[in-house]
Amino acid sequence: MKNLLMALLAAGVLTACGGSDNKETAKVHSVMTVLPINRQESAVKNFSGVVKENSTVSLSFRTPGQIARVLVKEGARVRRGQVVATLDTKDYQLAVDAAQTRYDQMKNEADRLGKLYESKSISGNDYEKVTSGLEQLRINLENAKNQLSYTQLTAPVDGTIQKVNFEASEMVSAGLPVMDLVDTSSLEVEINIPADVYRLLANTTEAYCISAGQRYNLHKKSALVKADANQLFAVKYGIDGHLSAGVNVNVYIEMGGDVAVSGLSIPAHAIFEEGDKPYVWVVEQGDIVRRHAITLGGVDSEGMAVVTSGISANDRVVKAGVNALHEGDKVKVVTQQKTNVGDLL
Repeated sequence: MKNLLMALLAAGVLTACGGSDNKETAKVHSVMTVLPINRQESAVKNFSGVVKENSTVSLSFRTPGQIARVLVKEGARVRRGQVVATLDTKDYQLAVDAAQTRYDQMKNEADRLGKLYESKSISGNDYEKVTSGLEQLRINLENAKNQLSYTQLTAPVDGTIQKVNFEASEMVSAGLPVMDLVDTSSLEVEINIPADVYRLLANTTEAYCISAGQRYNLHKKSALVKADANQLFAVKYGIDGHLSAGVNVNVYIEMGGDVAVSGLSIPAHAIFEEGDKPYVWVVEQGDIVRRHAITLGGVDSEGMAVVTSGISANDRVVKAGVNALHEGDKVKVVTQQKTNVGDLL
């Protein structure tokens, strides 16, 4: 009986041990790991940009007529106020002369009647009619002079003549575009930046571009608040200096503060929190996981978390399955299966 009891106890012990082994086996978690990446990023961001004109202006006469002269050719650089084309002025000059004659006659008559009014020889009503007529003729004369001045077409801004649509002797209507002027008075550079740089634009300390070895300072003009289909934001900078429209340039944006990134990059989902402090699981010798407290140093340009202390470049950091782990758990490290062979998708 005693031998039977001892056998049963031994069997129970063996059964318990077997159960314990199964229990330990059940605690083994499959995890995926990643080695931290050494990250050293400068606070200077570099992007490709294109110099663009501020706008293209269509130049047209404010009055109709026959073109007398076209004074510029396509590609010519012009200054603000420079005459670029003229109309035949004969009819407009005649209108000015006729209006001037009528005005002078009425002015003489108004001067004569003014003396009579002062001597009480005519009524105030008669004199008021004359002065009102004189004012109307003055307005007509000014209008005729304005029409004459409109026969000269001038450049409203500094720029380059992009296209000439008419030649001398052709008739044009008021408002019909005679030529197109590219406004180069304030050129701008447009770049497209990712979201992580867009969020840091407020920290920009300096921006400049390089073209043909020459540096040009930039000042931000505008930034779109909505990303395009490629998740990029368009930002425009004004240029301090002259560059030709259409030129490709390298744009450099210097970030202030602690924007420069230095540390080890790991996927953000590898981090978990306990007591408002960040941690990661590191697979150590014997495939046992240990909790490592870390210090975060921001986000790199690829959106990965930057760790400045707590792990080393050789640590196997758990990047998947972190929430199911406990201190000292045994794990099985698995590799990610690559299903997109050849990176065709």
